[in-house]
Amino acid sequence: MNDLKKNINLPLLYEIRKDVFAKSRDAEYGERLFSMMRHMDLLARTARKEGLLALTDAAGEIPPEVEFYQDIQSAVSYVCDGLEVEDIIEILTARYYVKDLQGEDALLYFMMILSIIRIQDGAPHELLECLLMAYLPDGAAEKYTECKKQYQPAGQEQTPLEILLSHDPDIGEGGILVVKRLLEEKIELADVQTLKGVICEAEDTDLAISLKGLSVHAKRKLFSVISDYKADEYAGHCEYMGPVRQIDVMASMSELIAVFEKQRFV
Repeated sequence: MNDLKKNINLPLLYEIRKDVFAKSRDAEYGERLFSMMRHMDLLARTARKEGLLALTDAAGEIPPEVEFYQDIQSAVSYVCDGLEVEDIIEILTARYYVKDLQGEDALLYFMMILSIIRIQDGAPHELLECLLMAYLPDGAAEKYTECKKQYQPAGQEQTPLEILLSHDPDIGEGGILVVKRLLEEKIELADVQTLKGVICEAEDTDLAISLKGLSVHAKRKLFSVISDYKADEYAGHCEYMGPVRQIDVMASMSELIAVFEKQRFV
């Protein structure tokens, strides 16, 4: 993930945000807004699962009647062409002012800009949804949640987090089983502060690989001390890396045990 906070053009985005808040305070919020959020969510999911270059095809599936369709296509092309994020912010914020948008249109365009920037930065779709929902007025967030359910196809596949928490893995016998039991014992006995410290200090890759070998109970306890979107991010990481060798699972679990030992002296 890029360090977006150090982006020299980030103040331009903040200025747009101020303008949007001033213009959209009394605006009506409805299907157009929710449609933009859904399609940005789909782009974020595609980018995390298949990479930024897959955004071209994903954007091509957005219906032309979606608000600012052409601007979305252009913004995606900037990302896929490898433009620097500073340049993308400058282009999109300039377009915002040129259009002289008002009310809900101003918020719609800002959501598109924010989404594209965050997607390029590698943000998980769960975080992006939280960010966009933060701009909804009281009551609109609940409407969006209900609206989103209508667009979920029947028999929709489980989310990566649901899959991860749906079964206990069979990791076999021998040394890996010993390491697994030792790690799960440390997780079971750890308090909230220790678990948070371990998650903070552990390498994300080691944690994600370890999750592949842990029991459902151990995974649930680890996830109980972090936010839902962070848990979804780890689950997505697990899904993205695919099958992992047992020796790698054992190595990552051993690294996690070492982090637990360090926490004892913090």
